[in-house]
Amino acid sequence: MSAIGSDFQRVKQTHSTICSECGAGIPVGEIALESIRDGKCRKRVCSNQCRIDFDDRYWQERAALRKRNA
Repeated sequence: MSAIGSDFQRVKQTHSTICSECGAGIPVGEIALESIRDGKCRKRVCSNQCRIDFDDRYWQERAALRKRNA
C-alpha cells in the first residue's frame, strides 16, 4: 500500500472546502489536488506547492519516527 498523498489527482470541487495544508478556501468549481483511496478523499490541497509541503512534512515525520525507534 502506498502512502497517503502519493496519488494526488486534479479534481473540480463540487462544494466549497478548505486546503488541509494552508487552510485557504477552495471555492466551488476550482481545481484542488485530492488523494483518493477506497472512493474517499483522504487529503485535499489547494496547490502543487501545498502538495509538496505535505509530502515533505510527511516524510520528515516518518524519518524522525524511525530515528526515535532505532
